[in-house]
Amino acid sequence: MIKRFLIILVLIINLPNLSIADDIRDFQIEGISIGDSLLDYFGEEKIIKSKRRVFEHKSFYIVSIADSKFITYEGIDFYLKTNDKKYIIYAINGLISYPDRIKECTKKKAEILIELEKSLDKKFYDAGTFPHKLDKSGLSKQIQSAYEFSSGANVRVECYDWTNKMKKKFNVEDNLSIGILSSEIQEWIDNGYK
Repeated sequence: MIKRFLIILVLIINLPNLSIADDIRDFQIEGISIGDSLLDYFGEEKIIKSKRRVFEHKSFYIVSIADSKFITYEGIDFYLKTNDKKYIIYAINGLISYPDRIKECTKKKAEILIELEKSLDKKFYDAGTFPHKLDKSGLSKQIQSAYEFSSGANVRVECYDWTNKMKKKFNVEDNLSIGILSSEIQEWIDNGYK
């Protein structure tokens, strides 16, 4: 119960009031914002070692880092542009594992949304449950709620329910994700990760 309260409290502290935040770069996860260089937080060697081979030969790639200095999240996925030696961050997803406990994840997601909407004075829209675009079988699911900016950038709270095949292929677990996505990343996702 105390851990749950702390997670919600840290989420609220890390996300400024949406009514004042006009720019997605105003949001932070573990003190890190879109537009920052990942080099400001981690050495290049750690970034390279943490690169995931999810999107081979694509415009962006993911760096997954679990670090003891993270307070709220077990790990964070950073979306970086391919061949960018400055390692500029285009999206950030804070992750909390819920292996094979998707009902618990959706319950926690609902609790977080209630607290975020109270503190931010904005309503997240329920995007629904849909197949994850990376899973060609259509069996892995995303259960998503989001607040979208006019630019196309967005803040999301979602649960991922992966199939065993996808868990093995991409070394992922069912999880709760709090994400901050730039409009460029959202467009890339909408276009099928091309």
